[in-house]
Amino acid sequence: MNAWGVRLSSSARNTVLLCSLLVIASGAAWMILGGMVDTQNYADPLHTIRHRMLVLHGVAAYVLVWMAGRLSSLHQQGNWRAHRNRRNGALLTAVLALLAVSGLCLYYPPHEDWREAISQLHQGLGIALALLLPLHLLAARALRRVRTRPDSAR
Repeated sequence: MNAWGVRLSSSARNTVLLCSLLVIASGAAWMILGGMVDTQNYADPLHTIRHRMLVLHGVAAYVLVWMAGRLSSLHQQGNWRAHRNRRNGALLTAVLALLAVSGLCLYYPPHEDWREAISQLHQGLGIALALLLPLHLLAARALRRVRTRPDSAR
C-alpha cells in the first residue's frame, strides 16, 4: 500500500536518518565533552569545540523538527490509517515533541532554577530517541517483510 506516501522514498529516509544522526551525534559529543572541559575556562579549546557541537545540535534539531512536521502528513498519517506500527510511531513522535519542548525550555528557561532538571530530562529523552529510532526502523522493516511475503494475506 502506498497511499499518502506511507513508505518513504530512499532519499527521504536517508535525509531523515542523516539529520537524526547529526542531532544524536552532536548531542552525545556535547554531553561527553561536558565531562572533560572546565566550563569556566574559556581559553580551553574543548570549550570552543563543545560550543560548536551545541550550535550544530541546535541547527540540526530545527531541521529535524521541520522534517518531523513533513513526515506527519507524508508518512505518519498514512501509516496510522493503515494501522501500521502505531505504538512505536506514537512513542517516537511523543519523544520528538518532548525533546523539542525541552530544548526550547533550555534556550528560554521558564525559571533559571529549572535549567538543570530540564537539561537532565532533555538528555534522557535524547538517549531514548537514540534507542527508539533503530527500534522503529527494525519494526518497520520486519512489518514490510511480513507484508511482502508471497504467503501473506493482503
